[in-house]
Amino acid sequence: MKKISVFLLTALMGFSVMAGEKDQFQVGLKLGGMFSNVSSELKNAKPVISGEIGDWKKLIGPQIGLFFEIPIMEYLEIRPEVNFGSQGDRAVAGERVKTTWLGYVQVPVLLRGQYGNDQVRGFVHVGPQFGYGVFVFGREKNGSEVINKTSDSFSDRNWKPFDAGISFGAGIELPAAKGLELELRYYAGLTNFSDIENAPEIKNNSLMFSLGIKF
Repeated sequence: MKKISVFLLTALMGFSVMAGEKDQFQVGLKLGGMFSNVSSELKNAKPVISGEIGDWKKLIGPQIGLFFEIPIMEYLEIRPEVNFGSQGDRAVAGERVKTTWLGYVQVPVLLRGQYGNDQVRGFVHVGPQFGYGVFVFGREKNGSEVINKTSDSFSDRNWKPFDAGISFGAGIELPAAKGLELELRYYAGLTNFSDIENAPEIKNNSLMFSLGIKF
């Protein structure tokens, strides 16, 4: 991950010296899907649901938010965002599925470099991301039948609501089409959100696909 981050930062600085028209401050809306999981030593063992041994699976959830592009040099910008997204994971054993959604308000602050022209541009960006957990929703199903539902706070689960890590991604933008953009981004959580002393660390990770448009 460190090598990838260094590469992205080097690429960003390279893009910043390319000739091109400097963008203006812009605001946009994004909508996407997240493929999330939770990393922990606890997950070295397979999950057991009602006596059945299963496997850990990615959780698919939504993300929606606002972004702000602040130009600082030609083809180089700072991009703060305010998003609402879901982290978590799934345990699957036969027909039984146990799902845990962690709802977060997320604030990435990205350094973004672009290259291309007024028709098509590519971009890469990297930066820290901070999050605050607002709810935990759990559900267990047996086939199509819902067996159990829970709605908790982070403190109910002995979890810390604060989350932090690094985000990096790449995509394409169509400036002539209201800045329409498609992006692929990865988030690596660096913060242990377990609030249990001497317990194994648990961290968030997610892969995100999104569509954005500028106002």
